[in-house]
Amino acid sequence: MNRTGWTTVVAGSLGLVLLAWFLVANALPGGSGPDKLADPVTLTVAAGSELDDVLCAGGTSNAEESTGTPVRCEPSALVKRLREETNVALEPEFIGTLEAADAIVADPGRYDAAWFASDDYLRLALAAKGTDDLTSSDPIMRSPVVLGVHHDVATRLGWTGDAEVSWEEIARRAGDGELGFLMTSPASSNSGLSTLAGVATAFDAEPPLRSEDVGLVQDDVRQLFSGQLGRAASSGWLSDTFRENPTAYDAIFNYESELLALAEQVEDPSTSSGHRLDIIYPSDGTTEATYPLTLVDAEKQKAYETAVAWLRTAEVQEELSEKSGRRPGLTSVTPSPGVPDNDVKTLPLPDDLGTIDELIFTYFDEFAPKTRTTYLLDTSASMDEIKMNQLRRAFEGLAGDDTSISGQFKRFRKGERLSVYTYADETESLGSLVVKNQPERDEALNGLIDRVGELTGHGGTAYYDAIDAAYADIAASPEEGSTTSIVLMTDGEQNGGQSFAQLSKKYEAAYRDLGVPLYVVLVGDAAISADASIEQLVGFAEHTGGREVVAKDAADLRKIFQEIRDYQ
Repeated sequence: MNRTGWTTVVAGSLGLVLLAWFLVANALPGGSGPDKLADPVTLTVAAGSELDDVLCAGGTSNAEESTGTPVRCEPSALVKRLREETNVALEPEFIGTLEAADAIVADPGRYDAAWFASDDYLRLALAAKGTDDLTSSDPIMRSPVVLGVHHDVATRLGWTGDAEVSWEEIARRAGDGELGFLMTSPASSNSGLSTLAGVATAFDAEPPLRSEDVGLVQDDVRQLFSGQLGRAASSGWLSDTFRENPTAYDAIFNYESELLALAEQVEDPSTSSGHRLDIIYPSDGTTEATYPLTLVDAEKQKAYETAVAWLRTAEVQEELSEKSGRRPGLTSVTPSPGVPDNDVKTLPLPDDLGTIDELIFTYFDEFAPKTRTTYLLDTSASMDEIKMNQLRRAFEGLAGDDTSISGQFKRFRKGERLSVYTYADETESLGSLVVKNQPERDEALNGLIDRVGELTGHGGTAYYDAIDAAYADIAASPEEGSTTSIVLMTDGEQNGGQSFAQLSKKYEAAYRDLGVPLYVVLVGDAAISADASIEQLVGFAEHTGGREVVAKDAADLRKIFQEIRDYQ
């Protein structure tokens, strides 16, 4: 064979080798991983609280807790390894999905990237402002939004085994009073918005859903939400509520990954069936979270691409699945043992902002349980003019003056009953009313806000008397079918009125069965106080099913009051 012949053979063989290498390299999930950047780069990431399991050391960031300041956490081992192997550091700041959309639309420079269960709303919000050039990764993880049902309830409803359960069947059972469930607020959490959009789309004759279709499916969707028994701002908090009192609810809408973890934690070994959960995948489809890491700052493109490439390597995909209970973003990677790999039919989400906004407004005005809220406002001597002005602004925001995305969704709702008390040495009623159609404000609501704006500080702090008065009023005139709660704001310690022991005795004897949670807003000195009365107050709130939120600065009151509404 001549020299030319050998050259041809060698070249041909080399070509085959290179082709084989190319095919193998591209067939392997995620390839061999990205090159390390020459210089360290930090990506500030707006993140959903449910991602604390992969972003935070110990798997928790307390991301649900409002503090009026950005919530961060110690980086997880995975985040540290990403930094070591790629020179890209992720610095998450936990924030609600719609709140993040607000922040990024108003100030695109605030974050370098976003990482939520979905970036659909963010993209639509930016597109509405004339910006639609976000670059998003392929899915990092996947988890469908599904229904977890107690096994005994699923058995009673005939939903066990290979039974096909449609959205129509779920809605009918809820409408008949056979299924009471929890769901996150669609104004804050992607799982709640996905549930709302999923059922509306399933009832739509020709998806994707459009604004004009919302009214057509309204009666069918309303049937489902007649079974809603509670709400929360985050998927994690919702799971905690279900876990702490599983017998109070038949079911819970949440991410598959949350339900897998919850199913292990609510089992009761003292009974034969315990509280085992069956996961129901609606036969006509559901929405799926894909957890894309989304680029916001184009100048961080290289670091972003490096982080995405590392997160999508086969090794990391397997680790993410094992750590989080989610399905890998790459379908070629096998999920961790215990994570389902069944095919799930997915439904298209609405593809315009107007339709999603219409859905959320309709949910609060027409579908969600009617709300009854009693506000207890501290008017003791420590409440200076600055705090009083911020208190008025908070109420004005709830009445519709806050034009941000999240602010509009968390305003006072049509049909909501509001009662406002002030307390110092004594408790006084400032008024009570039922909110009329929004966004118009009626004279009664304007008058109530004016009275809040005229408040001045004087006297001591007797918040146990105020709590007693609120519960007594609710007990005297209960409202069937309404979600009732009490919100107490204080900037100091108890120094007058009845004692904690006296209130506790009354609560156990007369108020506990009302099931009304107390939410405590700690402002200023109360937020940092180590006084025993504050600890008792917070403990009491948790005992009622409520919680503590902290406004370190009076300027945070508007945000804090809005956040509490996600639980009402």
